[in-house]
Amino acid sequence: MARRNQHSREELQDLAVAAVLKIAERDGVHAVSARSVARQIGYAPGMLYHLFENRDDLILRANACTLDTLAAAMENASAKKAPEKALLAMALAYLQLAQRESPRWKLLFEHVMADGAEVPAWYQAYSERLFSLLEQQLLLLAPTRAPSARQLAARAIWSGVHGVCLLAVTGKLDVVSSVREKALVESLVNHYLTGWLAA
Repeated sequence: MARRNQHSREELQDLAVAAVLKIAERDGVHAVSARSVARQIGYAPGMLYHLFENRDDLILRANACTLDTLAAAMENASAKKAPEKALLAMALAYLQLAQRESPRWKLLFEHVMADGAEVPAWYQAYSERLFSLLEQQLLLLAPTRAPSARQLAARAIWSGVHGVCLLAVTGKLDVVSSVREKALVESLVNHYLTGWLAA
């Protein structure tokens, strides 16, 4: 068993977050618990409650790392591209991360807050960052559109792409379509933007 003074508070938090992601990848989302994380990092389970408010806080911190990874991938994919191509590139980056790191991606959406607790504002800001990346490209594409229209479009595009990702990651895509996920994402984004611009 490791000693508390071997690591700083920040180091312990980083170790715990990394353990959450590793356990989710190895054993699935539902295997993440204070006991399993503590075992993974070599500390007593009670130590985690000195570092995080509760299990929800621990998992949200891990999910925030995934959202950071996702935002960076979307930004890199869309760099120096025209808005329509940038939006498609971001959608495909989302698909690629969902497929490449599906346990981490599933943890984002399968985790449910205990006792119906609200998601904290700091975490919501991570999610909003992703939408803002889409909205920035929509602003370049249609600068006269109202902000509310861009907000709606960003979320509509994300919802469609997320649905394709969910089917692909859970192995259900073959049940509903013989078309590959990349082609579905391309069709969805391109046709949505065509209709949105024409409206």
